[in-house]
Amino acid sequence: MICLLFGPPGSGKGTQAELLTAALGVPHVSTGDLLRAEAAAGTALGRGVAPLLAAGELVPDELMQQVLEQRLRAPDAARGAILDGYPRTVRQARALDACLARTGRRVDVVLVLGVDETTLIGRLVHRAAEQHRADDNPASIAERLAGYRQLTEPVIDYYRGKGVPVLEANGTGDVDTVHRRTVRALESAGVA
Repeated sequence: MICLLFGPPGSGKGTQAELLTAALGVPHVSTGDLLRAEAAAGTALGRGVAPLLAAGELVPDELMQQVLEQRLRAPDAARGAILDGYPRTVRQARALDACLARTGRRVDVVLVLGVDETTLIGRLVHRAAEQHRADDNPASIAERLAGYRQLTEPVIDYYRGKGVPVLEANGTGDVDTVHRRTVRALESAGVA
């Protein structure tokens, strides 16, 4: 079971993915968390991506694909995963499809969290203050929101065009309310 979780930065993807792991029985795989962990550990990969993360820029596709393939080979992902933060472009979606096909898997469902831009910006500014995240500064927030609209929203249409169920849930509200909405959306498609 491969579930792609989409939504603009600050929509609560990471929080909802963590909550959905129990409902779906598969791990949450956040490419952003994987990359931040590499940067914090000071690995060769981390030293290369740290400046990109700080600037809010995308990590090169080949690098992202390597990180993701390695993670999906882990034993806890044998039954699948909830992917958060990848794919960000149609090119990455095609690469993901090829990667999954090599192991007899495919994207089973796409879940999209919708949140208005004012709420998103407020959440990101709050997160920056709490977590001291370098990628949550005003300039990178604006750049990431624009990038999501230009590059990532077409990925949703790509999967819709392939016949993958695309489910939508309102991501505004408290964590529990949004979680109930996401579970209901997955249940309506027979996924959860």
